[in-house]
Amino acid sequence: MLLAERPSPPSQLKTADKTTNEEQEKSGSVTPSVPPVPGEYPSGLAPAIPDWYKVGWRAVANIDAPALEEGEEKDKHILQLFLAEQYYGQWYHNAALIFFAVFASHFLTRFNFGWGWLIVLLSICNTYYMTSMTRVRRCARDDIQRELIKTRLASEHESADWMNNFLDRFWLIYEPVLSATVVASVDQILSTTTPAFLDSLRLTTFTLGTKAPHIDKVRTFPRTADDIVMMDWGISFTPNDVSDMTPRQAAQKVNPKIVLSVRLGKGLATASIPILLEDITFSGLMRIRLKLMANFPHVQIVDLSFLEKPVIDYVLKPVGGESLGFDIAHIPGLQTFIRDMVHGTLGPMMYDPNVFSLNLEQLLSGVPLDAAIGVIQVTVEAARGLKANKIGGGSPDPYISISINNREELARTKYKPSTYNPTWMETKFILVNSLQESLVLSLLDYNDHRKDTPLGAATFELQKLLEDATQEGLELPVLKDGKDKGLIRLDVNYFPVLKPESVNGKEILPQTNVGIVRLTIHQAKELDATQSLSGDLNPLVKVFLGNSTSYTHKSQIIKHTNNPVWESPTEFICADKSSSVITVKVVDERDFLQDPVVGYMSVRLVDLLQTDPTVNREWWPLNGCKSGKIRLSCEWKPLQMAGALSSADQYVPPIGAVRLWLRKATDVKNVEATLGGKSDPYIRVLVNNVTLGRTEVINNNLNPEWDQIIYIPVHSLREASFSTSSMFMEVLDYQHLTKDRSLGSVELHVSDLARESPADPQYRYESTGVKEVAEPIQTDGNSYKGHLHYTAEFVSALNLKHVHFDAGENEIQKAAHKVQRNNGSSSSTSSSSNDEEEERHVTVDRPMTEAGTHGPPHQTDSSESVRANGNSATNMGEEAPSPTEKDSVKEGIELSKEELFKHQSGIIIFNVIGGHLQKKARLDVLLDDAYWPAFSTLKSGGTNAQWAHVGEGFLKELDFGRVWLRLNESGDPDKDDVIAEWKGNARAFLDATLARRSSFTLTDADGHSSTVEIESRYVPVPVKLLARESINNQGILRVDLLAGKDLRSADRTGKSDPFAVFTLNSTKVFTSQTKKKNLNPDWSEMFEVDVPSREAADFSVEVFDWNQVEQSKSLGRGTINLRDIEPFEAAEQMIELSSEKHGAKGHVTIRLIFQPEIIAKSRKATSTFSSAGRAMTQIGSLPFGAGKGVVRGIGNVFKRDFGGSHEKLEVPHAVPEAAAGQASRPIGEHTANEYTTAPTASAFPSLSRTPSLSGPPSEPGTLRVTMISAKDVSMAETKPYAVIRVGDKEFKTKHGNKTSSPEWNESFNFAASAHMPKLHLWIYDHKTLGKDKLLAEGEVDIWRHIQVGRSTAAEVSIELQGGGLARLRLEFDAENNPLARHASVVSLERSQLQTSPSRFSIRGRRPGLNEDN
Repeated sequence: MLLAERPSPPSQLKTADKTTNEEQEKSGSVTPSVPPVPGEYPSGLAPAIPDWYKVGWRAVANIDAPALEEGEEKDKHILQLFLAEQYYGQWYHNAALIFFAVFASHFLTRFNFGWGWLIVLLSICNTYYMTSMTRVRRCARDDIQRELIKTRLASEHESADWMNNFLDRFWLIYEPVLSATVVASVDQILSTTTPAFLDSLRLTTFTLGTKAPHIDKVRTFPRTADDIVMMDWGISFTPNDVSDMTPRQAAQKVNPKIVLSVRLGKGLATASIPILLEDITFSGLMRIRLKLMANFPHVQIVDLSFLEKPVIDYVLKPVGGESLGFDIAHIPGLQTFIRDMVHGTLGPMMYDPNVFSLNLEQLLSGVPLDAAIGVIQVTVEAARGLKANKIGGGSPDPYISISINNREELARTKYKPSTYNPTWMETKFILVNSLQESLVLSLLDYNDHRKDTPLGAATFELQKLLEDATQEGLELPVLKDGKDKGLIRLDVNYFPVLKPESVNGKEILPQTNVGIVRLTIHQAKELDATQSLSGDLNPLVKVFLGNSTSYTHKSQIIKHTNNPVWESPTEFICADKSSSVITVKVVDERDFLQDPVVGYMSVRLVDLLQTDPTVNREWWPLNGCKSGKIRLSCEWKPLQMAGALSSADQYVPPIGAVRLWLRKATDVKNVEATLGGKSDPYIRVLVNNVTLGRTEVINNNLNPEWDQIIYIPVHSLREASFSTSSMFMEVLDYQHLTKDRSLGSVELHVSDLARESPADPQYRYESTGVKEVAEPIQTDGNSYKGHLHYTAEFVSALNLKHVHFDAGENEIQKAAHKVQRNNGSSSSTSSSSNDEEEERHVTVDRPMTEAGTHGPPHQTDSSESVRANGNSATNMGEEAPSPTEKDSVKEGIELSKEELFKHQSGIIIFNVIGGHLQKKARLDVLLDDAYWPAFSTLKSGGTNAQWAHVGEGFLKELDFGRVWLRLNESGDPDKDDVIAEWKGNARAFLDATLARRSSFTLTDADGHSSTVEIESRYVPVPVKLLARESINNQGILRVDLLAGKDLRSADRTGKSDPFAVFTLNSTKVFTSQTKKKNLNPDWSEMFEVDVPSREAADFSVEVFDWNQVEQSKSLGRGTINLRDIEPFEAAEQMIELSSEKHGAKGHVTIRLIFQPEIIAKSRKATSTFSSAGRAMTQIGSLPFGAGKGVVRGIGNVFKRDFGGSHEKLEVPHAVPEAAAGQASRPIGEHTANEYTTAPTASAFPSLSRTPSLSGPPSEPGTLRVTMISAKDVSMAETKPYAVIRVGDKEFKTKHGNKTSSPEWNESFNFAASAHMPKLHLWIYDHKTLGKDKLLAEGEVDIWRHIQVGRSTAAEVSIELQGGGLARLRLEFDAENNPLARHASVVSLERSQLQTSPSRFSIRGRRPGLNEDN
């Protein structure tokens, strides 16, 4: 990140340069001793261009800039609202020329200039006119020609003579290289596939001749997408055609010739027979489609397809050679048979509408072409309305064959006898290499004694799975010869391969139990040939999975060798990595005799995937033989399938938590030194390569001080025994646009902090003490840069029983078990425990909306039957292993829910099952202050999400904690694009989800809803919180500025014009009114401010003397102590004012009331705070559970309705997030200085951010807004006026004379309801000539100050952005509906909806206006 540095004063330049040099020397960067000259050549290598820096046309066009807001677009194109299309164009330039000519000629005539000057003026105008007309004609000619060319390109073919001329010269150079490449590749294949009765096969001669291929015609399609180029090429290769050659070229011509030498016999008795192929000709019409991309090679995919069958001719002489050979094309019917075989092979591959795709990006990336990118689950349900009959009469016996682009069969269903409406309900899993192809379901009629009859085919484009990976309820038409033959019903799901994650600068794959195995059989050595009579083997390899008797893969045969090299890869799906076993058998191929097994080996998949470099397991010994070894390699590709990551069956209960107090780091690595900036460090804590905690970001600092305490759940003392499962504290540099960069890491061993406790049955482990260290930060290898200062301590958790979830099967295991049940291979007595007990599903809506009756409980349909694929496409032929039992643990204790909830701190465990979403998204779960998510699921492949993800988070105070569920559309785990959310109290959430599943409704700003299903557990961890960690340390502070006394006089008259400024952590939060000529001012003003930490708060008040001309002078400053304030108790304080120059003089009286509340930390480019938007200690006007003298617990707030099967939660109304700096006084009630100091918050009705239970009015009423006055909006005197907007209606006050404290007292009427929660205010300086200048702006939360049924009028003071204070009066009349005369008004019952200014408003959104939260 680049941050501009302010220039230092001249007197400090030398010191600043010295400091900068020292810092750069520490950071490792080289600083030249001589200041660089602008424009000189760099002394070393230039730094790489950052990813975020754009060059070329993208930078000039500003195409990568974020889209403008709706209102800003209208401000930018304001002329379009007033001018019709025909009046908006280049004619302004001509009008300006005419105006200039008239004005200039009048000027020359008026001041008596001569004719010469007039001639000069005419020449200038004439030159401009001629130039502009030339440009217009040239542009018009180019545009017309371009459009004519587009029409001609799409309708006519053009020649490519320039290309043919180039090919004629280039072919003579390239053809020998091409021939050598072909001979080297083909010879290797022929040597390994030579039959036993032949001695050898060699490609002795190969040439394509001297005449290059010819491009006959080209047709281009201009009307395609911007990144698509599509052309039709007519190509021909006719080397025997000499009509376009000169006699000399024809004499030197070389025809294509391919000679395959076949050697028969053994030893000396051998003979070579040449097989000759010559006079090859080829012609066809091919469609080429190129998909472009920004990265090299800039062409991502090339699709090739023949629009018609190509014409192929050749001369094949298998016997006799070149002179005596006989062309087999002369044999009747043989040439036609061969041609049909060629067309039959190429047709499914590249004859229209099929395409042959070349992924150039994948080809150049080094990834194998046949590598699978994911798995497709195809559930074939049924076919209906088939129109076919058997030959000879009768109903068909249909079955479905599944393939990709009509290539080899990948799976097939069982056939159903004698039916036109078959039902299969079978599930197949198919590996896919690309989603740019088509899934073909061929419907065939099964026949006993003859070839099966095709009935038609249905096609599904796999590209649709990129938009939504779950395609359910598909009905595809069955077509044959263009006619409808029925339809097929099916479901298609796509499970992609997970990409590796960057951890500590290394790419590490996610640990999953379900995935794709790529097994490569490389070679074998020293095979046992004692069973062979000749001493030579013809070895091949067969791969078996589990206990299956049918092989999953078979390699090619290598003839006559005991040291074969196969290099044979295969891929298959693994449903359970931990229990899978692979068997490899080496077999000697003996043609018609039985093939004996030379040797075999069986190995667990987890051992085969072991990548420990200290153990060389590349070669594996063979069993069942005297000698022999085999070399294998294995690659694991994790699948994004429900339960693949952090599933319930993999979950281990926590044994405790590590309390990390991350204090600071010193001298960290500077990765932005070359760009003139500093690193923006933060820390993330990883266990098993999973991020479990993070600190805030400290911007532009090489010595950051975080001073944060985070809790990391741990599950075993061995979590530091292996390098892949250590607890790492990694320091990273935050990048707002690109990926964060690692600055190094520090490793922490849990075994150094805890040990087993055999004496205490409640706690299995105990702490060994507090570890306070300053460890060096390891960057790369053995290098270190900087130190991390932290304190670590282990806190043991209660040893509870039943801290687990019922583990469900993944999709592959379900299909496998269904096959076993259908085949009768499994016991019919097995049943799920979920069927024996009643499962309660609770639906929980947003806690900020009106409580309503929930719908019926969700019913889970488990009657769907699936069938697994039994061929090599999947590993479903074997019996799936039963889940292994977890290691038994010590006997734990059992607590009831009431006893469990008595423990305030602990680990809350979430089992996120799935949900129905509006868009594809991931679920972020945040707790309490919500700076980073406690955990996140994977982004769902479709709107019907199936996660089965188990995650954890530490809860510090159960009664006051908060659970925040967010749907995040961003694919980057470190970026946010929140589309819906739900917030709720942690205790109520836990009560609804403990030991049962509940559905939660997440809503967005437009009212669209998504639901997620969650189950939870709670493990208490008794932690003694510091005062700074408690919820009471943060919240809302109400400050009543009462009066000042004995202030210092600053004017010559012995008086002052005092106003007070309150500052929190160096940020101004409130400015009071100015009291003229008064040393004992009575302000009686009130404001509220969010305090993120009372312990660390630097809160002060400073009184100034206002001056009209010069800068305001300070009358004294005082510090306000917030640590000792009791929550919900009003405390008056007398703040002594003092200054360095004049000493102590005067004091200010204030009243403080603190309301604990979670203040959520927003994660943007910097560390900032914003209100959490929910008063967690208050519902309605009733406080609970915070401070002293208030009601404990919230059990009476959430009530159960035992009359139904689900729960009904009574929750408060939605409250919009209120910005700081708004204060109000209800008109007609007591003022702030008349309040009494009662111990509860009910004595202060304006303190609560939650309105009464009646809520804002749903029907429109009349809101009368009186703009009273403003002050301190500008340092100089201006002509201010105010613009007020509510909803779509906007009014403007009059502007008066020059003043810095305007008073208007003008009233306006608006229609207001719950759908219009905010009043927008702008103050402008009126300019007679030119654009009015924006001085300040602000927002008023209307229903925060107006409460229907309690106070319908209020006087509001708001702090303006840009400086100053504005006063308004709000009066609401609910009985008078100003829109009643309009019949189109519709009442919407959505209390949470917040509107922005109308898109139909001419003025649009004001610049700098923030979005409503």
